[in-house]
Amino acid sequence: MRLYPISFIFFCALLILQGCFKTRPVEPPSASSSDWVSPTDYTILLDNLKTAIAQRNTQNYLRCFDQEALRFEPAASLFNNNEGIWLNWNALDEQAYFDNMIADLAVLSGNSLSLIEQDLQDVSADSLRYVGDYNLRINHPDTTITTFFKGQVQLVIRLNSFNEWAIQRWRDIETHPDSSWSELKLKYVQ
Repeated sequence: MRLYPISFIFFCALLILQGCFKTRPVEPPSASSSDWVSPTDYTILLDNLKTAIAQRNTQNYLRCFDQEALRFEPAASLFNNNEGIWLNWNALDEQAYFDNMIADLAVLSGNSLSLIEQDLQDVSADSLRYVGDYNLRINHPDTTITTFFKGQVQLVIRLNSFNEWAIQRWRDIETHPDSSWSELKLKYVQ
């Protein structure tokens, strides 16, 4: 007679524990970072930036920047009347602009960035100053600004603690009226 209560308790315990050992279905790896290449060279970093824009990938776009030290200097023509936006620009603003822009795209394909290197200087053992002309195509529906942005970037690129390059400072220089990258950022950061 004593065996029955012990067997019953053992059976109940097994039923309860069975739920603890169920496996969940295997999830595929996140597609959002599948094209990320460890930027052990500044050219890889710039390629990651181009790919993130073309693929509308916020995660990889943000990985191109030094999250704690990012500073952005807009085109001079857009600084006045917008000082509050630009003075404290950081990685959160960069994310807000990029996410808002992606959400508003009229055409998902054909967004692209090309960079043409003009100058490269060693600033220190762990940082570079990159100057390049850019052509940025963003297929947004807003008719008040262009979809083709042209200008020049001056980037300070530094090695991080993982020995990977990241953009720390970004200066946008307007080379054509009303078509700087700053125009796009100003439109979508708000």
